[in-house]
Amino acid sequence: MQDPSELEYRWDDLRVVLALIREGTLSAAAQRLGVNASTAGRRLDALEEALGVELFERGPEGVKPTHVAEQLFPIAEALERAAGDVARTVEGLETEPEGVVRITAPPGVASHFVAARLRPLFKRYPRLRIEVDASIGYADLTRREADIALRSHRPTSGDLVATLLARARATVLASPRHARSVGKVRDVNALSWITWGRDLAHLDQTRWVASHVDDANVVLRTSSIHTQLEAAAAGVGVVLLEPVFSRAMGLAQMELTRPVARLVDSLAEGELWMVGHRALRTVPRVAAVWDYLHADARSLAEG
Repeated sequence: MQDPSELEYRWDDLRVVLALIREGTLSAAAQRLGVNASTAGRRLDALEEALGVELFERGPEGVKPTHVAEQLFPIAEALERAAGDVARTVEGLETEPEGVVRITAPPGVASHFVAARLRPLFKRYPRLRIEVDASIGYADLTRREADIALRSHRPTSGDLVATLLARARATVLASPRHARSVGKVRDVNALSWITWGRDLAHLDQTRWVASHVDDANVVLRTSSIHTQLEAAAAGVGVVLLEPVFSRAMGLAQMELTRPVARLVDSLAEGELWMVGHRALRTVPRVAAVWDYLHADARSLAEG
């Protein structure tokens, strides 16, 4: 067995152990690490050879950690936290906003609230660079998978800070021409509806449509916010979304009779929170993006 003191040079190999235990398969672990599966496999082989022990049992359904790997897991997690502390300390020495800030947000928010409104930020801070992860899944901020996250719920755990960017209730949107042709909405089942796919049945808007609209009147289901917006803008039907998307896509809010308006108002107000790791909040580049998004959200709400 090789001298354990040499393992300090193999942090990347230990990261493979963490990723494999967390993900359960080599391909998923490699994706988390941003490498291909063969590279992750070589790192694992190198660590097992250095230790002289088997860390994982390979099988057709994935990998299973051995007793040694389970003992290494908390040590590797501690090293991961220490590596993050080193990075945050160095980043804290930054004096001007420059470098990369990674933002994770749901696809619609990423497109219409973040990407479409970055030009003034770059004009103010030309040395900033932004990476946007537009996905429904949550990035782990404590593991530095992102610097800033835009989420629908305020976090309840972790050393995180959060600020409320927006609060709004969804309403019925359509293209202006489609809205004029329909007139005042007296019956939700007189409309053709566009809604979320069945894999997003847990969303408030999806549940509302399922509760109030006959299935025969749902003409399009999709898990893509962009597909919903494009279909609504093309006059395919109406969609239930927050009013911010009406400004982004030129959609019109439908004129609702009082009973229908009360039905829509039964939806809880949706929220958009900006979340970040407390230790990164004052790093100049993160602070610059944070303050810009916060101010931009306020101006958008007031406009």
